[in-house]
Amino acid sequence: MHRSSKFAFAFALCSLALPGAASAATKAVSAGPPLKKPPPGVPKDADVNRFYPQSIKVHAGDSVRFTIAGFHTINFPKKGEGSPPLAAPDATRPISAVNDAAGAPFWFNGQGTPVIPPIVGLGTGSGKAYTGAAAVGSGLPSGSGPPKPFVVKFPKAGSFTYYCAVHPGMKASVSVVSKSTPVPSAKVDAARAKTQLDKDIATLKKLDKAKGPADPNTVEAGPDTRGPGPVLLRFTPASLTTKVGTPVTLEMTPGTTEDHTFTFAKDVKAAGKQAEKTFVAPLPGTGPPTLAFDPKYAFPSEAPGTPVSYDGSNHGDGYLNSGVLDGDPKTVFPQKFTVSFSAPGTYSYFCAIHPFMTGKITAAS
Repeated sequence: MHRSSKFAFAFALCSLALPGAASAATKAVSAGPPLKKPPPGVPKDADVNRFYPQSIKVHAGDSVRFTIAGFHTINFPKKGEGSPPLAAPDATRPISAVNDAAGAPFWFNGQGTPVIPPIVGLGTGSGKAYTGAAAVGSGLPSGSGPPKPFVVKFPKAGSFTYYCAVHPGMKASVSVVSKSTPVPSAKVDAARAKTQLDKDIATLKKLDKAKGPADPNTVEAGPDTRGPGPVLLRFTPASLTTKVGTPVTLEMTPGTTEDHTFTFAKDVKAAGKQAEKTFVAPLPGTGPPTLAFDPKYAFPSEAPGTPVSYDGSNHGDGYLNSGVLDGDPKTVFPQKFTVSFSAPGTYSYFCAIHPFMTGKITAAS
């Protein structure tokens, strides 16, 4: 999920050769590609869900400075735990009074509000010490500018895995050793990161040339790599033509680290601006704020098990939503959404998570 930037590469400001990174006391890691702009041959809708370098070794007492180049979190969990969930339904806060444009309540009223855990949404603040006894986290990026670097101190030896809670499977490790044990220099770390990045850039160029699904009635969000790594924030094909009544499958790349929606609207530009404002927002009356996902976008607009048909007038204003999809069969989110079109026309859709992603489907009689 990338809420703050259309082109993640363009906002990656860090350099793994910063003067501070050369010090024995602080090393540098980039969450997302350490670039200021897309390299030649790489499309602007490309991103990489990876940490650079993937592993790093420091002395006990040292710190790691994480530059967040994209919409990522840094989450070190309590020892024995894995990545925190991005959101979980809170039954004590049931959804209510969410109606469509025709005034009818959506089916998900009464379901638990999808609340973002504080460790993910707000984090713990930068500069905390981490030993595994308690979780630390950067919180979600907020505001219009690049996120501030997130610093974690490591007072004790150990091996620690950390995660981006936004992108399933995006993880890396910090090895903390005694002061008498040699560790790689910042220059060596930067060289390893560059090797990773060079491979990812080559993969992005290949993905950019991919033709998309073999099935003429399937649209893929992406294509992406399977597992952590390069992704394309686009729909492929961007324009599809089918026949009235023919099922069309809207799907994720299997194993992708991304999340998307397929959200139909009469005016996708206006609807996208609205989604950008409300997709993640504080619940009213909470302080410190409790962040939650807007159920209108997080849940599918149609009740589970209901055949989905679209004619451009659904819900009184042409709204139809897949809900959040991902590429991991182990999560509660589905990997695909199927819809047929009951009337001829050209219908536009967007991703409520990445509103700049748009596509259209033409149904012919």
